[in-house]
Amino acid sequence: MDINKILVPVDGSKKSFQALDRAITLAGFTHGHVTCIHVIPHVSEGGPRTKAFDKQLKEDGEIVLKKASKRAGNKNVKFSTKLLRGSPSHVTLHTAKSGKFDHIVMSTTGAGSASGDMIGSVSNHILQKSKVPVYLIK
Repeated sequence: MDINKILVPVDGSKKSFQALDRAITLAGFTHGHVTCIHVIPHVSEGGPRTKAFDKQLKEDGEIVLKKASKRAGNKNVKFSTKLLRGSPSHVTLHTAKSGKFDHIVMSTTGAGSASGDMIGSVSNHILQKSKVPVYLIK
């Protein structure tokens, strides 16, 4: 089983960064590539408040991805980030398929409301629908 291309969705939560750390470790063993994505919602066209909200979403997303890049640091792993739009579960699945990723590594819960003993709705959906192996980090 090859682990050459790993997709890691992060939402800025501590748990999602723990999953990223695990993916970086895995990629280090195989000289693989980790792609970290952060998904923000589509924002409909609107007035100044809507544009300000959209701008804030983008800025917050860039901060999350910058933190992710710092975590990858000098770990001898190829690493890239992408800020994407849409539903986190659907975008993750689409990205995994279109990017021909070998694995998805993600946390069982993130910024949502699921408790520590539950699997979150995003990770559950990805686990059920993914065509590639999914590693869930609790």
